[in-house]
Amino acid sequence: MYTLKSLRNSLINSVNSSRNSLVVNSRSLQLFKKPSDSKKDVEEEEEESAKLAFEDDYQIDPELRQMVIDRMRNKSRLRTQHRNFLHDKVPYNQAESWIHNTLKYKRMMFGRYGSESNVDPSLCFYTKTELAEKNEYERVAFPKTVQEMIAYNQDEKQKQAERIRTREENIVANLEKLETWKKDLTAKKEKKESEARVAKERKDRLIEEVRRHFGYTVHPKDERFKELLEKKEKEQRKAMKEAKKQQKEAKLLTKIAEQNKSSKDDKAEKVDKDED
Repeated sequence: MYTLKSLRNSLINSVNSSRNSLVVNSRSLQLFKKPSDSKKDVEEEEEESAKLAFEDDYQIDPELRQMVIDRMRNKSRLRTQHRNFLHDKVPYNQAESWIHNTLKYKRMMFGRYGSESNVDPSLCFYTKTELAEKNEYERVAFPKTVQEMIAYNQDEKQKQAERIRTREENIVANLEKLETWKKDLTAKKEKKESEARVAKERKDRLIEEVRRHFGYTVHPKDERFKELLEKKEKEQRKAMKEAKKQQKEAKLLTKIAEQNKSSKDDKAEKVDKDED
């Protein structure tokens, strides 16, 4: 007993042999054709002969004939499942892999192709286990109710608006202080430059004193010059430190004197009140 596949292969082989014989016959007939016969007439004869041979061989099984015709029409040479997918049809008429029997795949096929997928629609509903897992996931992932989420969202929006308002107020306040900051920065810069200029002038004076001490021009890198300059700088730092100390003591004495004066005035006022 022949199977459908073996029968189809035998018919395809017979068609190919018939076509080859027709081609040979047509070529042999061309030897006896007159030179005036056109190429178009030869092609028409070959096509007619191939058509007759095809009809004779495939009249025994119309389904097989139609299958072979469809196969010959498929010029893309795509596989059946790929061609079905391209034309929005169910890729597989029957399961060809373990994944085609999974619940997820069947649900996907029904969702994409509907009743043409030959899938039971009841499979698309949650089972009791899946429904319990879904509810547990939602309980853990979204513990708050809808009302609580709405209230939380509104509270967050108010906090965000408050932060924006506070930041804008700070920016306005800082802009008002900008001119003051510019003046302070300019004053600090001028003070620093002034101190650097004074320090440079002071050092220049020390260098000049050292040169006058030797009585002739000495190179600043000379060891004697460096030693005397360092000595002069120490003396100068000591004098500046002493001056600061005296200035601090003078301020302290002035402050003590003011406090004593204020205490005496308070005592005098107290005495006057007691006498009254």
